[in-house]
Parts: sequence; C-alpha cells; structure tokens
Amino acid sequence: MPLEKTNRLVAFLVFWICTGALWAESADTSATKTEADDFQRFSALPILGYSEETGLEYGAMLLLFFKPEYEGGRSTTIDFAVIGSTKKQLEVLIVPRYYLAHDRIVGEAALTYDNWTSYYYGIGNDPDPDDGRMFDRSTIKAENTTLTNLGLPDTWHNFMYGLAFQLEYTDITFRKYHGTLAEPGTDDKWRTGIGYQLAYDTRDNSNWARHGFYAHWNHLAFSDRLGDCRFTKQELDLRGYTFLFWKTSMAVGALWQRASGDVPFDMLAGPDGIKRFRGVEDHYFRGNQALILQAELRKVLFWRLAGTIFFEGGKTGDYFSDLMREKWHQSVGFGGELGLNMQESLYARGDISWVDYKQLGLTVYIRHAF
Repeated sequence: MPLEKTNRLVAFLVFWICTGALWAESADTSATKTEADDFQRFSALPILGYSEETGLEYGAMLLLFFKPEYEGGRSTTIDFAVIGSTKKQLEVLIVPRYYLAHDRIVGEAALTYDNWTSYYYGIGNDPDPDDGRMFDRSTIKAENTTLTNLGLPDTWHNFMYGLAFQLEYTDITFRKYHGTLAEPGTDDKWRTGIGYQLAYDTRDNSNWARHGFYAHWNHLAFSDRLGDCRFTKQELDLRGYTFLFWKTSMAVGALWQRASGDVPFDMLAGPDGIKRFRGVEDHYFRGNQALILQAELRKVLFWRLAGTIFFEGGKTGDYFSDLMREKWHQSVGFGGELGLNMQESLYARGDISWVDYKQLGLTVYIRHAF
C-alpha cells in the first residue's frame, strides 16, 4: 500500500509510546562503563508493527558503536536488524558506517536480504492509491560507497571523492490482479553497478546536523556484461542546515534523480518513503527523473526527546522539461524522536505524514530523514 492504513498507524503509535521508556533504558544501560571509560558500546530496540499484507511484523535492531580514532573524531557504527512477519516474510540488514585514517576515509556499506511484499502503481506521476498490483520481491544486495580526501590540499579538506558499487539479485513475482494496470515488462535478475561520487561536507554532525552544508553527486553505470540489464543512475543531493533559536535548527534539502537505459521498474527514480518523501510506499510514483524538496524544523525538547515539523514535495517525469511541468505531490507532518546514543546524537524517529492532504502515512526509522 502506498500510504499506511489506519490499523498499522495505530499499532505503530501505541508501540512507539509504550516502549519509549524501554528504548531509552536500553540506551542508558547498554553502555559498558568503567571509571576510565564511559563510551556507549551498543544500543538495542524492538520492532513491532502490523499491516494487512504482512500480518504482524516483529523483530529487533542492534547498533554497535566503536571508539573514534582520536578525540573529537567520528565513531564507526554497525547496524543489525532482523524483521519477520506472521506471513513468512523476512528482512535482514547489516550496515557498517566507517571512518578511517583520522576521518579522511568515510564509507557506508550494506548487506541486505529482503523477502517482502510491495505494490506497483504504474510508471508516472499520477498513481492511483486504490489500484496497485501486489508483488513478492526477494532480493540479496551488497553495496558500498567510499569517500576520501587523501591527496587533496589541506585547504580542500571538505571536498571528497570516491567509488561506489552495487550488486544485487532480485526475483519479482506478481500476484493475481483483476484491474487494468499492465504488468511491467522486465524480468531482470542480476544488477551490477559501478561508479564514482563527489561530495562537499561542512556539517557539524552526520546524525543530527545543526549547521553546515552537504552536496553529493553519485553516478552508477550498470553493465549487461556483469548483469542482466544496462542502464545508468545519477543523483544530486543538496542539503543545508542552520541553527535558529531555543535549541531549534532548520534543515532544507533537494534531491534530483535520473535513470536512463534499460531500467528495471523497481530501480526508476522516485521517493523511498523513509528518508525522501516520508509515509508512502517505496517508489509510489516513479519515472526516469524525480525531484524531491524538503524542509524541516528540529527541536530538542527534554531528557532524550526531540521533535520535528516538516514539509515535503516530490514529482517524477520522463525527462527534465516534462519533470518541470508535472504537478507536485505534497506532504506535511510532524515527528517524535528518542535518543539512542546521545554521545553520537543518534535518534530513533517516528514521523506522521499527511500526504497530498488526503491520507496519513507513518515512518519509523533510525537517524534523520536527511
């Protein structure tokens, strides 16, 4: 479903409120402390939800933290998550985020196994939320992005360059459907992409930025010699942060995506529903190009609690001029956050979105949306 149904929304909200204290206690007591060492080593939290497609969803997440190489440096983290459902669906995720050579080498890797249910609403900017083709997707994926400023002058320390790759095997099976939406014509299995990336980063913190600027360009080329399809993907990610007043900061972001060539329908440009245009199904609207704009106010409240108010807009098109002519999908919302590791400014968040001013959506995730 593109927008979370009421039953799932209520289940997540009740769980979020009732287990808030448990999450915080986990963050407090999970640290391995001595008189000489008060560094928090790990944090753990449960995962619980419900939807008609999956039944009861349950699981757990473990976050490991490693000491920085130097005082004031960034901490390497590893996220582990396992989520299952009463309808025999499973998702396993391992994500290391590493900082090496005194933070001059920055990277993020991910190894995922996903056997889950999704919906396909066609290609274009005007999906019908009541007319979607359900499909089962089984994916094994490994990906990595690494950035460094080694070899650059010291005055250029905010500039970084690097490589990226993505390797995945995906098997998609559509379920029986009685509507008029045509099934996408692709049966690609292996996707192998290799590319480069450039970045400029002046943020004070990557988990909760209160001031600074971030720009990231990513280009991936998928080869039919190493896989079953040939296409390219480009992405330009721009973000700005500033501190306002009363422990409140503002974040704004713009994301442009482009996919060209023999692109599988599930890898077209569009929102992910978690970080970009929250509260919708992954790639609810999709096309060859996508543009997503975001603005958010973030405020520390008390104890480990924080809150957000946000506005998001997004659209897709076949090419740039078509993209500019398409209408905007809009969303307003608010969220609550609970600190899991205050040393790292790492929060778990729950966001409620009013998508296109018609339906509610809910997102529960770790770290900020952007």
